[in-house]
Amino acid sequence: MRRSLQLGPANFALVAIYFVPLWGVEALRALMSPFAGLADRPHAAAAVVIRNLFDFGTDGLMRTATVLAAVKLVVAAAFAAYLIEFLRALVADREPNRETLDAVLLLAVGAIVLFGVPALALDDGALVRLHATHLVLVLSAVIVITVERHVERTTAPRLARAGAGEGGKAANRRRLAGW
Repeated sequence: MRRSLQLGPANFALVAIYFVPLWGVEALRALMSPFAGLADRPHAAAAVVIRNLFDFGTDGLMRTATVLAAVKLVVAAAFAAYLIEFLRALVADREPNRETLDAVLLLAVGAIVLFGVPALALDDGALVRLHATHLVLVLSAVIVITVERHVERTTAPRLARAGAGEGGKAANRRRLAGW
């Protein structure tokens, strides 16, 4: 019997399809740039605010910008790893690995906050909208996955109780599983 594809992992796969090329290209461009990506406004804003926060010098600004680009590349690679895991699960007719999903969600939210808080500190409306959009995309996937897991936990005991009754066990299981 083929398992139905759950909405949460599929939704997060679509989010990953958005972030892999976006953040991957931005990170590679910043890492290969002689200015460590400081020509890119969102990247430069985060680097400058972190530099001011920790009172780094000019070398510190360049290192901070490079580290931020590396963080973005790691998150893009994590999204790509999740996409590979999702496609493998789809082909093998199983659920994607929850640990991979949870780790990528955690990395994504952390990176978005890392880049979004400096935009708030600079009070730049365009940067705030950009990072808010990224945060809403990832948090929407988090919400769908959380609700889906909650429903799964609450319906499993009902299915077990329905299967323990006398007579018509198979009919009850089919009816509740379809619910």
